[in-house]
Amino acid sequence: MEKKTSLRHAYLITAHNKKEQLLNLLYLLNDPGNDIYIHIDKKAQGFSEEEMREAATDCRVAFVPRLDARWGSEVFIDAILSLIELASREEHAFYHLLSGVDLPLKTQREIHTFFDAHAGEEFISFERETAKPYVVEGRIARYHWQKPVHPFLRKLDRRLSPLSVRLQRLLGVNRIKKSSVTFQKGGVWFSITHALARYVVENMPRYRAYYRHSSCADEIWLQTLVANSPFMERRAFMGFDDELAATMRYVDWNVNGASPRTLTSADYDMLKQSGMLFARKFDEAADASVIQRIAETILERQKNEK
Repeated sequence: MEKKTSLRHAYLITAHNKKEQLLNLLYLLNDPGNDIYIHIDKKAQGFSEEEMREAATDCRVAFVPRLDARWGSEVFIDAILSLIELASREEHAFYHLLSGVDLPLKTQREIHTFFDAHAGEEFISFERETAKPYVVEGRIARYHWQKPVHPFLRKLDRRLSPLSVRLQRLLGVNRIKKSSVTFQKGGVWFSITHALARYVVENMPRYRAYYRHSSCADEIWLQTLVANSPFMERRAFMGFDDELAATMRYVDWNVNGASPRTLTSADYDMLKQSGMLFARKFDEAADASVIQRIAETILERQKNEK
């Protein structure tokens, strides 16, 4: 375990809707010990950089160029990489990737203290010790086109995509068949050290081609890079299939495997007692009160810390 650091923390945030939730998140992250780096999806409207800066006046807030980062698209990987690259130009204690619909469950002092105690460790989740070959092949060995936005085209895509994959399988298309890379899979969201952030920036260009025309490779790219590096032995949680322990983020995949369950007021007590640092996901349209209760709890604890 390394000594306590006085370095600032970097929050890397990706958002594509729910502006008010993002502003609330920024307000809760507002701390002189934080820098915040934000990617707003190119399709999103109504987001003001001035508003976002005003929500976190004690932080340095910076923005990366807006990309069309659609669900499952390789462009989402590029958005994350752009955040890491910009933030890691200056050394930070940790780099925390959050979405705009996430929330902290602890005060910033508590979060900083936790990571001080785990300096040098990587908080990344791995689904299994060895990724399922058919999952990896299905996502990056076949060619996929970017998911459309228009409702009619989305319906057409749901019909044509499976046919395309089956045809490619029949034709023997496998873009990673001769690769010597060990591909891995896990959760998208992470907290990583400066050493790994710089390793990502310097080494990702060698891997980027694998994710051309991929589908949902945002759950593969970082795990694969780490699995082929010395950082695999620096994980805070050395086990598998436990996203909570590996990332200190509460996520519930039990209802729908394709997307985490939206958390509600019924989850409030459980979240409070979970010991997790962050949680996802929340939706003000589904239950705004749980967001308000968590925010009020954190702000009250912050007052008591002073």
